[in-house]
Amino acid sequence: MITLRRISFGFAALLAASEVARWIGDIRLIPLVFDELIVAAALTAAAWVAPRYGTAPLAAAWGMFSGLMLGLLVPTLDHLLFGPPKVGALFYSIVLALAFAGGLWASSFAMRVAYSKPHAG
Repeated sequence: MITLRRISFGFAALLAASEVARWIGDIRLIPLVFDELIVAAALTAAAWVAPRYGTAPLAAAWGMFSGLMLGLLVPTLDHLLFGPPKVGALFYSIVLALAFAGGLWASSFAMRVAYSKPHAG
């Protein structure tokens, strides 16, 4: 679980920093980074409380991350396949697909660990 917590902290920092860096100086910064910051906060909070509450919060946060990545991947693939062309759409699609797959793995791993522990009550 320690490794998953570290990965969660790392991905949260990377997600928040990359999105803020992408939109810094743009008047639309706040609405455009809101979803990524919410997911980054969820990953951070889940990693923080996991020693006390187990891996269930991590599973939920990684599920949110996967949903965000899928929501970004689908329109990017649409642009890639049907236009209008976006600069870097192929690279961005690959990164999003890998992030989506990684998020599904992390969520699945957290759920397996959560279900393998005995339940109280």
